[in-house]
Amino acid sequence: MLSDREALERLESYRDYVASDLNKTTFHEAYSFLFRFRHMPRRGPDFFCTGSLSGPFLGNGCSRLELDSSPHLEVESTYLFINQSNPEVWKKEPNLTQPIKLSAEELFFPIVPGMNQSPFDLLMPFVFWEAKYHNSGRVAGRPSHVFHFPCPSWVRHLKPEWSYLTMALDHAYQAPLRVETFGNGYLPDKTFVLRSFKRIKSTWIVKAIDFKDRLSGSTTRFEITSAALDLDLEPSLFSPEGMMRSISVNLESYENLN
Repeated sequence: MLSDREALERLESYRDYVASDLNKTTFHEAYSFLFRFRHMPRRGPDFFCTGSLSGPFLGNGCSRLELDSSPHLEVESTYLFINQSNPEVWKKEPNLTQPIKLSAEELFFPIVPGMNQSPFDLLMPFVFWEAKYHNSGRVAGRPSHVFHFPCPSWVRHLKPEWSYLTMALDHAYQAPLRVETFGNGYLPDKTFVLRSFKRIKSTWIVKAIDFKDRLSGSTTRFEITSAALDLDLEPSLFSPEGMMRSISVNLESYENLN
């Protein structure tokens, strides 16, 4: 068990890591990941969607997610995530002349129709909510510390079936091992599970995450298939105005993770 002071310090450290810091000047630290969404329904065949996730540097609260068109996503789309206490998500599609800012309600809509992830799931803004340290123990076989986050009024208004979320932080890596969304029952309605890490040079990155929906019995896996680190990407690309320009990364810069 941690003391209340130690628990708060750990949570604050993680908040500092994921909070947006758009004023920080960095060079050769940008990243770009190629990823695949794999949706595994309770019944029926799996289906897939691919895309890329990029940012100015690992830990920056600002990132760009670009989805390729697929049978389950008719047009390519681009999202800009700005993670902070009042998160912002912007969306750009080919038929739009300007990106649009998503409403609070739209934060909970699936990014890919039929899949489990929403902008809220990828942003995880609950880490900035009022929190209570619950306990310490082993999660997925690793030492971790569990925090409870009661839903604020704006979330209860939009998601009245939600009560609170829990997050287990890895003791060594300060990464979320598991996030659970609870309603009024004892079992979580939704569960985020970190499946694996991957080391690239001296940097550890998340390799795969499962998003499980208990009510539908489905799982959507987010898996990074290739990664490029130490890039030079213009900071302006990670702004609503910058979404009108494409991010160009040489394919030779990517390391295959399969």
